[in-house]
Amino acid sequence: MALQKFRTIRLPALSIIGAAFLSACSSMGSLDPFAGDSVNFASGTPVADQLNSADQEALANAVSQAMETGTAQNWRGRRAVGVVNPDGYALANLKADPAERIDAARGDLSLAHIVETDLGLYVLTRNSNIRTGPGTDHKAVEVLPSGSGVEVVGRVRDKNWMLVSANGSVRGYVFGDLLIKAPGSELELAGGPMRKPILCRKFTQRINIYSTRYEGDGAACNDGTGWRPAREPAPDENAPEELIEF
Repeated sequence: MALQKFRTIRLPALSIIGAAFLSACSSMGSLDPFAGDSVNFASGTPVADQLNSADQEALANAVSQAMETGTAQNWRGRRAVGVVNPDGYALANLKADPAERIDAARGDLSLAHIVETDLGLYVLTRNSNIRTGPGTDHKAVEVLPSGSGVEVVGRVRDKNWMLVSANGSVRGYVFGDLLIKAPGSELELAGGPMRKPILCRKFTQRINIYSTRYEGDGAACNDGTGWRPAREPAPDENAPEELIEF
């Protein structure tokens, strides 16, 4: 499902006139965390059945442009108009459920390498450069101080480089010799399957159809073959049930 939250707003007649002035992938194999081959970025929402093929194509093009450029994109189809606003980055395919996404601090990370996933908590033994890719030929984008705790979300296959997350988002790659396992976590670091990270980006959007405005948010992911709607992770069966008070 592309949009997680969607709300409907009834517009006055003059809003319809204003809205009229808004301008206007392929199989991923066994690691595909996405839903089918659809490029309908309103799929699963109240507006999905109201968009014809021209509307869906215009919306898909706007999402793709917004993801690539980082700027809001207005679009206009045959009967609907809207705007897509890009938001922060995330990475998919690094957790047990491939669709689960981890926030990322930037969108220019090198994701061409297969990594061993979900390795757990480590500590930096010295001030460490964080790089956009697994090698000193990649740009250093920040420095984390000695003693910082990081979560290793991927160890590059055949290279001693780790993809690390800190402060709630993936920052980049650290040379493996600069990391030690966090005290007390050694027995928990079994590691996960080998996978290639997939870049995702969140967005918000507005769609106007006649006198109704739909507002919502979602995410798109790109494995190198184009942006497609991100599938939402499976619900946690072990999560506690929410109590409802009457």
